[in-house]
Amino acid sequence: MSLRWYTLLLLAGILAGRPAVAQSGSGQALPMVTIREPAENRTGFSTWIADSLPLVQVISLAERLLWEPGLEVRANAPGALATVSARGAGPSRTAVFWEGVNLQNPMHGVVDISMLPLWADDAVEIQYGGQSAAKSGGAMGGAVYLIPATLPDSAGWVTHAGAGLGSFGKKTGQASLGYSTGRLKTQLRTAWQQAENDFPFQNTALLGQPVVSQQNNFVKRADIQHYFELEPSPDQTVHTAIWYQDAFREIPPSMTEAPDASRQKDRALRAVAGWNHRKGQQTQWRHHLAWLDETIAFDLNGDTDTSRSQTIQLSNEFFKAASDKLSMRANLSGWWQRAQADGYADSSGWFRQFRLAAAFGATYRWRRLQTHVRLRQEWAEGQGAPFTWSVGARWSLPRNLSLNLHFSRNFNLPTFNDRFWRNLGNPDLKPESGYSAETGLRWLRDGFLVETTVFQLLLDDWILWQPGADGLFRPDNLRQVWSRGASLFSHVKFDFWRSQWKLSARYQFVRATNTAVYDANTVVLHKLLPYTPEHSATAGIHWRRGAWSVSYLHQWTGARFTTSDNAMRLSGFHTGNVFFQYSLSLLRHRLVLSARLENCWNEPYQIIAFRPMPGRSWLAGFVWKI
Repeated sequence: MSLRWYTLLLLAGILAGRPAVAQSGSGQALPMVTIREPAENRTGFSTWIADSLPLVQVISLAERLLWEPGLEVRANAPGALATVSARGAGPSRTAVFWEGVNLQNPMHGVVDISMLPLWADDAVEIQYGGQSAAKSGGAMGGAVYLIPATLPDSAGWVTHAGAGLGSFGKKTGQASLGYSTGRLKTQLRTAWQQAENDFPFQNTALLGQPVVSQQNNFVKRADIQHYFELEPSPDQTVHTAIWYQDAFREIPPSMTEAPDASRQKDRALRAVAGWNHRKGQQTQWRHHLAWLDETIAFDLNGDTDTSRSQTIQLSNEFFKAASDKLSMRANLSGWWQRAQADGYADSSGWFRQFRLAAAFGATYRWRRLQTHVRLRQEWAEGQGAPFTWSVGARWSLPRNLSLNLHFSRNFNLPTFNDRFWRNLGNPDLKPESGYSAETGLRWLRDGFLVETTVFQLLLDDWILWQPGADGLFRPDNLRQVWSRGASLFSHVKFDFWRSQWKLSARYQFVRATNTAVYDANTVVLHKLLPYTPEHSATAGIHWRRGAWSVSYLHQWTGARFTTSDNAMRLSGFHTGNVFFQYSLSLLRHRLVLSARLENCWNEPYQIIAFRPMPGRSWLAGFVWKI
């Protein structure tokens, strides 16, 4: 049975299911979430947590970050490949975590955020700066944390079901079923989406610049997630999370290409199990086991290339509060990874790697000062991994001020593709390494917040695929990159006209350049990295009154260079997005209606050169909370 039919059957079953325990009748449609990451792991970091929007439909992480980018989003088209880059570090150095698991694919090192769903009550947190000492390699510029909604607390059943319809053939369906008895909590949720994405655009690459429709851009995706938590005793917690995903998408041509029949199938199974054991308030053991299995089949006119990767991750962490001022954490983690691809030297065999890491961290609190130190040594089969560390501090100053400081040494291992691609991979590549530093000042008083941060990243032995004398691309440790900049964020909350208001604004400046090159290509020396804008900004206004909620988000991305020598440039763009929501009681249950208008000013723009993005579009939907 296909996942689409599974979703429709679950929707029907939920609508006929057992009523839920009565909940509050407030206008707030969905519950608040709790971020479960240990607080000391964020000491000194600059962070950004996405505001809740008046939405009930399941969206992708790519959509959420395109509306209000906390970092650079590189999207080819709606539903097509989309990646993120924090502070100029690039997609392979910006990690995405779900349930404590790094979702970066070991084959190519990036995360396609267009494939990551967000339910309306999930949270998104971005931590900036290098995090190798806390999270292993892959997070040299920053990390994105996907935080699923908390499991139901009220005893009994909680059920949601909904659907949506929008521009360019977009259809969505979603459902969830939760149950709680106090010590036992469980939730099953599923979502299905599809879209033709045949939007019109002006093809400026053709003679006469005609208006044409996007072709070969159909997308459909289904996701099933199940979360379970059990407290067999007051000092023990067992939890599991399972996520199955199946997707099909056509690969749209660029403005300069003729349409073809390229398409891709993605399938992934991710499973996590954990056991937490506490001894009083001072001691805790955390055990974590994860399994990732991902398959990609790319088809071009009947010729299919298949790749598959599998990862087992085991982690054990011990926490001890030695006093009310000092706490310590020790962690031992291991990864077993293997990959198989048609493009590898042996297309029928598996290429493997085993990694082991030991880490120690300590947090000390003295009056208004909190400091955190983390040390980590990692071993990777067939490769060396440098010793890494991080130091963070948060100092609460008078007059509602606080100061954050963070310094770290970081690394990133070469991917399986870098090392094992047939006739092109380089098994002798060195890990990328570097340092990051940042400091921020924050002022918060009576709902008014101002925060400014300055930062810099130094990344050495940057791995780059570039053509040789024979025209074939090969990877090598070719450059040193220096990224530096500053960000300014502010928001204000207030009540006016019997309504709740929030105004927010953010500006970021990033200058990422090549400061050294290790080959003859000196023309790129001191040039800006491709697709890394120096300037970006966002602004938002949120209004809520009773059962009504409205938000408007506006984002601006500055001009970007599209080539390493900065010879070609892509113009900047801005987009505006409006979100509406209304909640009402219906048959003793709650019906939540929502709609959104994307790119409401109908701005023609491209994020990647010759890859058009859609103009004005809409989507409307509902969720029935039983």
